[in-house]
Amino acid sequence: MSSNATLKEDLRALIAEIIEKDASEVGDDVLLRDLGVDSMQAIEIISDIERRYQLKIAESEFKNITTLSSVHRFVEEKLAARAS
Repeated sequence: MSSNATLKEDLRALIAEIIEKDASEVGDDVLLRDLGVDSMQAIEIISDIERRYQLKIAESEFKNITTLSSVHRFVEEKLAARAS
């Protein structure tokens, strides 16, 4: 599995654990709100991503993140910016 795919699967597992659903239910383009993600869980997701990947994420940056695919793109961009 490529590191890109591994990152997406790690994020899928992280979200699934927080919302207490099976990872298979967290589809790439399923809206997080449709999975029942509330504001407290969104904060927990942000916090876990920050901790796991040593990133700083403002809540305002995460406002437009609506699906696993968008979470993945966002984290990938943050990691790339940190690496450069």
